[in-house]
Amino acid sequence: MVFQRLCRTNGRVRLAVASVEHEVPLLAEDPERITLGVSEVEQNQWGIKLQSHALLRIEDRGRKFEAITELEKPDRLNGVECCHFAMPRLLTCLDKWSLADYAPDRPIPCTYTTYALNIRDGQIRALGQDGMQVLLRSSDGHQAEALRLNGQTTVECALERDIKVILSSVVDHIGDDYMGLRILETANSEMLRTYRAWLSDRIWSQHERDRQNFAPEGVRSKRKDEPPAVRAGSQARLILDRAPLLLVISEGEAFPNRIAESLGRKFGLAALDYLQGSVKPTLASLGPGDWGPVKLILVHQRLRVSSGLELTHQLVASEACPLPILVAGTEEDVTLKRNRAIAAGAVDFISVDPFHVLRVMKAIEETLRMFA
Repeated sequence: MVFQRLCRTNGRVRLAVASVEHEVPLLAEDPERITLGVSEVEQNQWGIKLQSHALLRIEDRGRKFEAITELEKPDRLNGVECCHFAMPRLLTCLDKWSLADYAPDRPIPCTYTTYALNIRDGQIRALGQDGMQVLLRSSDGHQAEALRLNGQTTVECALERDIKVILSSVVDHIGDDYMGLRILETANSEMLRTYRAWLSDRIWSQHERDRQNFAPEGVRSKRKDEPPAVRAGSQARLILDRAPLLLVISEGEAFPNRIAESLGRKFGLAALDYLQGSVKPTLASLGPGDWGPVKLILVHQRLRVSSGLELTHQLVASEACPLPILVAGTEEDVTLKRNRAIAAGAVDFISVDPFHVLRVMKAIEETLRMFA
């Protein structure tokens, strides 16, 4: 999946030939080969010939990899000169510190203390169960102050709007533009549990996105003038025509069917098997008005290419949804999940795994009463 992610984001790799490295774009990937943007002139300048081997250096989500590849043939892709290289048999991960299990879309601002207890700004580029990688530059682009190897520090950051952690750490290693901080055993246990619970949720969501985006046939980069692929949008499906009508947004039909079986005598139900995009247009089949006859939205935490929290934030911030939203998920770390759901714009978080009919019914009734 590493090559596919780089293809989709117009990523680049470093190609080492005769001990000289060159940065080149990764244009395409399929099960047998990868395609790099290397022109005929560059092939001649760098001394790359058919069946010659080269070393790939790849950085993906804060982790660095190495692999050996072989030039198969030069070609053209969408009018661009390129070279096909054999798919590496093995990607060797160079991150032996396990501090980059998850890389956010954008670095997370943080502060850390120096040896003299001065507070400095930094940015977290990757996070792991045991620590994190902090860029040696602040959010304004200025060089941040590095610490000494094995020096202790206290890192403070807001993982989300209402989830702030303060963790005692030690400098485990220093890279070219970052330092790796390992969390100390003496760190606040409650904050450490909060940090690891949040991280586990983010890793799971990231893995699910990767799984759904994975294409066995590979990925080909598009030309700038090539129109994007269009996927027909799904529509909300009416299961029980009764008031008040609940809209259940989930992955697949299992969860809406469970709600219908358990609460069908009390509530009407519509279901949306969600992939991506705006929710509002999918409700046209339910009735007139932007949101039709829907009175409450129940969003399952587990979705295909996003999380329930991300969809909730989209509904509130981007689609100006006036309806109450409940986020549903497993009962582990309920307090943390409730805080995160409310921060995203939901009314509450409810546990549906294991499923307790009376508890779920009570939560829905109280929410509807609040917004009557």
